[in-house]
Amino acid sequence: METRTPIRFTGLAVALGVIAGPLAMTGSSCDENPLAAVCCTDYKPGTNMLDVDWGISDAQENARFAVAIQAIGDFSGAATAMVTDLGTMCRNMAVELGEDPKAVDTNDPGQYTTEWCQKAVDQIATFKGNITITYQEPQCSFSAEVQAGCEGHCDVSGSCDPGTVDVRCTGGELTVKCEGSCSGHCDGSANVAVNCEGACSGSCEGQCDGTASSGSCAGTCSGKCRGSCEITGGAMLDCDGECRGSCMGTATAPKCTGELDPPSCDLDADCEASCKASASAKAECTPPAVEIEGDASFAAQIAVLKKYLPGIITIGEARADILLTNAQAMVSVSGNLSAALSGDGKAVFCIIPAAASIADAVDNINVSLTASGAVVAGIE
Repeated sequence: METRTPIRFTGLAVALGVIAGPLAMTGSSCDENPLAAVCCTDYKPGTNMLDVDWGISDAQENARFAVAIQAIGDFSGAATAMVTDLGTMCRNMAVELGEDPKAVDTNDPGQYTTEWCQKAVDQIATFKGNITITYQEPQCSFSAEVQAGCEGHCDVSGSCDPGTVDVRCTGGELTVKCEGSCSGHCDGSANVAVNCEGACSGSCEGQCDGTASSGSCAGTCSGKCRGSCEITGGAMLDCDGECRGSCMGTATAPKCTGELDPPSCDLDADCEASCKASASAKAECTPPAVEIEGDASFAAQIAVLKKYLPGIITIGEARADILLTNAQAMVSVSGNLSAALSGDGKAVFCIIPAAASIADAVDNINVSLTASGAVVAGIE
């Protein structure tokens, strides 16, 4: 796993202090004076904030503010869910491997995740030399519908045509759920075994070059593949997972395995960055297939690792990286929220909790990168 440097945004603390000014001038905190005139009641991560009237007199600026606030909510919510999920997986894995369930005593989510992931690493170290672990890279896809829908709010005139996913997906491949036959690649996961006649990047359940197989296969797999199956030649197979190639039948709207290129229309830079962050926060990631070989006496430990490692690897090598890629842009968006307000409406009072959310998101990304990285390093 590639080492990621923790994010340090020193300007964020300064920005928080500056934008707190309007609230400080009221002489009261929101908890002490919960009036809509001086407090933010509409910033609610996890809800649709795009259609909120933020009280900004200019309709275009009101729409752009809504897009930025929505992205901050989506981004911070994804970071919070990520660190919480990681802590739960590390705790469950450590305990099932033999750790004391009461070994960690803290209510701080970041510290909880850090300590439990280290406990998991310590447990793995007790038998690591007796097993061999291999896994494929996790794969994520991005919805053009989510991103284009957001971009439509950036321009209230309705003149923006963001472009189609097949045009904008230049950094990845198109993938669909195919109700029919698929050629190219059929992608399964740790939890989904897909039909395969070709090279299997995970474990092959069936025949490997004509020999019965229930593990890794360096040749042609005929049967089921827990991983990505590269279908031989131009053959067509029913695909229970994601199809990367041609689908003969009914297919869902395509997604892109890489982040989408900027839209063809000229959008405000902050609005464009916000929409990209929202789409990235909602990316769908497929946990990798994990192959573990070892002596039968370690069957219980191997079963535990197979249960939790796919999720931990997905966070460490996919989800956290996606958020990291968009973190600096979201800090900039947060810092620019007040630029066009000119004292308008209730929006000014929502800048404070929004900026605080970004600060928390940065902390959660750092914790997730470090803690998941420790677990992945511990199995290599």
